[in-house]
Amino acid sequence: MKIDVPINFRDGKYYVPIDTPSTCPHCGRTVAPQHVGQSSSSENSAIGERGRFSVIFRCAYEDCQKYFVIEYINNGYELASTINYFYRPKIKVNLPENIEKISPDFVKIYTQSAIAEKELLDQIAGVGYRKAAEFLIKDYAISKKPADEEKIKSIMLGQVISTYLNDFPKILVLAKSVAWIGNDETHYIRRHDGKDIEDLKRFILATARLISADYDADEALLFTSSSD
Repeated sequence: MKIDVPINFRDGKYYVPIDTPSTCPHCGRTVAPQHVGQSSSSENSAIGERGRFSVIFRCAYEDCQKYFVIEYINNGYELASTINYFYRPKIKVNLPENIEKISPDFVKIYTQSAIAEKELLDQIAGVGYRKAAEFLIKDYAISKKPADEEKIKSIMLGQVISTYLNDFPKILVLAKSVAWIGNDETHYIRRHDGKDIEDLKRFILATARLISADYDADEALLFTSSSD
């Protein structure tokens, strides 16, 4: 629906044509929202200037009636353009800087899992963390035994841990803990009631830090060997 909205620009008050939203961003239903108010603009309204302003709406459904704001850009005498907003602050995940060199998919999956957890999708976030851990551990094993890449990809995570991490006892015990708790996030019955998703994340990050340190140690060894 098109309406004219009175906006106080720097050079005076003008009626700007806008197209009102047809969907409530809160309840998701099709609606002709109530026009509640509007902001002023610090720009002039002259043709050619694209002054920004906002309009306040309210959902017309009685069981919703929530407010929301749409930002517009003035286009002179033409219909104002809308600016899409996405209220989703960027999630910053603190992972070791070089872990992406070992397992870029781990970084992607772990970050997506953190976003799911932030969105209160707790029933799927744990599954995502478990998947991220499998990529991290398998990619690390492949980096150590590249000749066994296809085998490592195809066998169960527990087999990878017991077969390829014996030379790294602290990583092995962390990876085993991650697998146990992670499996609880994917199965109907939990076997380890004393541990939860916070423990899972803690052990995954500890595993990633040790793997990262081992990567740095290998790089330092290569450097010192070449300098002899």
